[in-house]
Order: sequence, then structure tokens, then C-alpha cells
Amino acid sequence: MDDMNILQIVGFKNSGKTTLMLELIRLAQENGKTVATVKHHGHSSALEMPSALTDSTRFFEGGAQASIVYGAGVIQQHVRKKETELEDLLYMAAKAETDFIFVEGFKDAPYEKIVLIRSERDWIELKSLQEIALVLKPEDVNLNDDAAIDRNDKAQIEAWFAAWMEGNSK
Repeated sequence: MDDMNILQIVGFKNSGKTTLMLELIRLAQENGKTVATVKHHGHSSALEMPSALTDSTRFFEGGAQASIVYGAGVIQQHVRKKETELEDLLYMAAKAETDFIFVEGFKDAPYEKIVLIRSERDWIELKSLQEIALVLKPEDVNLNDDAAIDRNDKAQIEAWFAAWMEGNSK
């Protein structure tokens, strides 16, 4: 997996992960890059067949070459498997031969990640994650951290992502 360009988007429920992923897919596409996505379905129930409104379908329609979702023992690419690891899903996504793979969820995986927080409490729980490259926070949350920028600062997010695409995020 070392030769794949993987970026994780992590945070708690309703922190803006899907919205950010769609924005990053758009930005990558505008820069002539292709993206595959992998999403962790964080619910205990099995996945339903996708409608046009699901995150995975939205990622695909948003420009991803492949879109794979895992949750409750089901991989959504019309493949069923009792259990799986993120590396299995990354291998499947890599088959699409894209420039990048964006992963929503799988917080404990050892890949470079953007952490979205909603509060200082979120940060207390998430700051020990591996490979944090960027923290996006609400304007009213003060972390005293150089790697944290306001979630609504689109110019700074786009600048960071442009550097990341070129391999200069650290």
C-alpha cells in the first residue's frame, strides 16, 4: 500500500466528512486527478442497495472512478464478505488505477489524515490518532495548533490540498 496516495477523512458523526470528501474530489478532478473512495459504514446494520442519494453513489457521481463502502460485513461493490480490513478495500480501490484514494472513516488506520472536529471535546478524543496532517475546526474552537484551520476557510483548505496533491503536506 506504500505506493498508493491515500488520504483519510475522519471525525465523529455530522462533522462534515462527506461534504469535505465531495469537495476534495471536485478539486482533484479540476486538477486533472482521479479519485477512488472507500467509506466505513459505521452502523451495525447491513448495507442496503444504494440509491442515488447515498454517500457512495454521491462520491461516484461527484467524480470518483470507483466507490467502495464497507460496513456490517458487507462491501458495497456488489461483493459480500463476512469480515474485511481496510487494506482489502484499498486493494480493491487501487484496481481503479486512480491518482488518489480517499478514505472516510477507519480512524485508527495508519494513513495521512484530515481530522474534522466539532468541539474541543472532539479534539481531546481524536488528537492521539496517527498521521494527522490537518485539523479542520469550527471558527469558535481554539486549539492553539498550527495544523488546525477553520472549517469555513476554503482558500486555506484548497491551498493545503493543492500542496498535498503535490506531495508537500508535511
